[in-house]
Amino acid sequence: MAKARRQTKTTTDTILRRLEDARKQFERTFERAIKAVQAEGSTAGRRSSKAASNRSRTAVQKPSTGKGRPAPVQTAITKVLSKRRTGMTMERLQAALPDFDQKSLLNATFVMRRKGSVTFDRSGKGPGKYVWAENEAAK
Repeated sequence: MAKARRQTKTTTDTILRRLEDARKQFERTFERAIKAVQAEGSTAGRRSSKAASNRSRTAVQKPSTGKGRPAPVQTAITKVLSKRRTGMTMERLQAALPDFDQKSLLNATFVMRRKGSVTFDRSGKGPGKYVWAENEAAK
């Protein structure tokens, strides 16, 4: 009977010892993983581009919600159009904003029309005019 009790105790001790060893090994592995993740941010700049492209995990970017600051072109167009009640043709916009080329002005007015901050008025003779939406509502 004493022999069976001693054997049960040694089995329990063995199990407890193995559990404690497993816990310590888990903690070491966990700490090593944490340090690796923390160090990854500082070593990312030193890593070669080839190694970075071979990584299996890549960051997923969230789609833009469009709540950031508008582009400088849009800000400039806003300032010019909001001061004029009648609106401006593309040629007059280009003359008023010589810093920006025609393509950037077209892209910006397109985006602003989709957002509703600018409307394109074709009601008069000749080319259409870009009108600030608040001025359009005041008519």
